[in-house]
Amino acid sequence: GSALMILKLVANRLRDLSERNEALLAENLALQDGSRVQEYERRIEHLEYQLAMLKRQVSAEAGAAPAESVARTAVLLVYNALGRVLRLDVNPETPPLVGLVRGDLAHNGDFPRILAAQPQDDLLFLFSNGRIQTLPLAQIPVAAGQAWDFASAPLPEEPHAGETLVALLPLRQLPFATFFAQVSRRGCLKKTPVSLSQSIFTNRYLGRGAVQKSDKAFDLLLCNKGERLGVISYEGRALAMLADDLPFSAEETLRLSATDFTQAFFSYTPSQTLLFFTQNGKVLQREAPALELFKSAGSRGQGLISAPRLQQGVRFVGAAAASAGDAIVALSAEGHLTLHSAEQAAAEGALHPAASILSIGILPGWGAKESSQ
Repeated sequence: GSALMILKLVANRLRDLSERNEALLAENLALQDGSRVQEYERRIEHLEYQLAMLKRQVSAEAGAAPAESVARTAVLLVYNALGRVLRLDVNPETPPLVGLVRGDLAHNGDFPRILAAQPQDDLLFLFSNGRIQTLPLAQIPVAAGQAWDFASAPLPEEPHAGETLVALLPLRQLPFATFFAQVSRRGCLKKTPVSLSQSIFTNRYLGRGAVQKSDKAFDLLLCNKGERLGVISYEGRALAMLADDLPFSAEETLRLSATDFTQAFFSYTPSQTLLFFTQNGKVLQREAPALELFKSAGSRGQGLISAPRLQQGVRFVGAAAASAGDAIVALSAEGHLTLHSAEQAAAEGALHPAASILSIGILPGWGAKESSQ
């Protein structure tokens, strides 16, 4: 019996050694043909990329003396599904009516999107089929004047055949984030560890984050464990989840009716005020704790408005988590791009002047004047 046991132990040890030998041979071959070296070089390149972003961010913050911070500049990016991007630099002297946007404002039902960024940001471009591309914001020229046409706007990364541009994401938080969080047009959610960003950037692919073939990517953000994420639909369904509870593969998290689709995706803190915007410029205000946190997929979420109001045609075009001093950026169906005080809009329950609204963005810490045009 003991001899048999010794033979088994020897056989197991020989098998372990054989497997280890095969692994070492594979490692040696990888080193000889250069593939392992290339992998290490890619890792180093990705770390250097993140370090360069950090350096730009730190130098920009350190270089802003108190006197200069008064005359600070922010960047507004207004972009459409065709990949056209208007870069507008705004400062405290920018009037409430920023300007007029002309051109195709509803390409196949996709309205332009609005994003606030910083001049030193790198941007991630997400396309409808899950392809990505990165680009320093500095490479996009500033649009001059107060009237702009999408037809002549810069095309920093042209969509491939069958693609549309669905989202832009500033990457300044990448070195500090844990997850990419994604939402699809039909309410699917997923998260991807930021630790995989090297392969994501190398392959230029993040995925659609969708289950159905007819669905497509809609928006993404960077987040950390414990962070609260909110999704709002066109017909006023609201879903909130902790980043920890998002699935790693796409699931139909928010169940939407056949005529409904995602309109906003945002992160928020329990102390912030949540603002929801209808297509006629009305503003619904909720304190963050009023948004119930859901844990599992397949929920219909909370309804923001009653069934009679929904039957009357009330629909939602955007949402924002606002703090004191934030500004709301609105794009109307006529192409007017306007700045509004978030506090004033919340207090009055509407954006003024009244207009048909296509898109909403938020400019943190701006404290814009209310438009009186």
